[in-house]
Amino acid sequence: MQGAASGDASWREGPRTPYAVQEIYPALHHAVIWIAGGFAPLAALGATHRTIGLDVAAGKWRDGPHLPTPSHHVQLASLNDELYAIGGFMGGENRRRWICTPRVLKLAGDAWVEAPSLPRPIAEGIALVHGGRIHLIGGRSPRGAANREWEDQIDVNDHFVFTPESGWEPAAPLPLARNSHAGVVLGDELHIISGRTVENGQTPAHHIYDSRTATWRNGTEFPEARGGIAAALWRDRIVAGGGEVFAPGSVGDTLYEFVDGAWQRLTTLPTPRHGHGFITAGGALYALGGSRRPSAGDTLSRVDVMR
Repeated sequence: MQGAASGDASWREGPRTPYAVQEIYPALHHAVIWIAGGFAPLAALGATHRTIGLDVAAGKWRDGPHLPTPSHHVQLASLNDELYAIGGFMGGENRRRWICTPRVLKLAGDAWVEAPSLPRPIAEGIALVHGGRIHLIGGRSPRGAANREWEDQIDVNDHFVFTPESGWEPAAPLPLARNSHAGVVLGDELHIISGRTVENGQTPAHHIYDSRTATWRNGTEFPEARGGIAAALWRDRIVAGGGEVFAPGSVGDTLYEFVDGAWQRLTTLPTPRHGHGFITAGGALYALGGSRRPSAGDTLSRVDVMR
């Protein structure tokens, strides 16, 4: 599929994922785009334990080792030649539960092995790698003893920083507790973009963490407040887009870029999507999976690539 973008950029269809999947947080690791878990129709719209990787140079998907349990909203992060799978929700006995977990796994050959756990169960946050550390920012965590359903979780403003030597340590909290936001590292700054809150719905909030001073400041609000959006650094600029609104239900199809402190429209995504991932590899932007409709329906296997 061809579609117009800006300048000399255009969309084309890339290799489709082996199965449709949404609620994913992919990562580029050793020139392979990895996806672990997610909601998939192959699991009757429940969580999957499958791990898949797209070899960027070969343009082919391959299977990786299964997660220990069917899981969704699993954060992937590549640090120091290691791939980590952080937090998320376990699907439970029917693959549709929202069991928030502090579990952290590390890919070791043909298996996932245990790594230092999070200080508390967290899902629907964002994991960003900068300066030899993983920053896990925001998300949701159980409000009490109950930990099986979406309603059991509340927004958190936690900011934890991981190094293999020290494990997870607290850092300056996110100014607004929220979930399903996007994040990008630009230079020494970590940008946390839009998302939603359990009580008040979607938010356009844009917060910027300066790693040099360990402080947060407000950024320019995102033009379309949505949960389940994605973001990446492409051509040295932040791009972000997609996402969903529950009421009235809609899914975004606009891709924005952040230029000189302001958001501007860049192009239209080939299809609306939320719960998807953006990854930059080989000078191209990959839009992976997600769903065309709010919540769990109309899950996508398509991969769209913009150069």
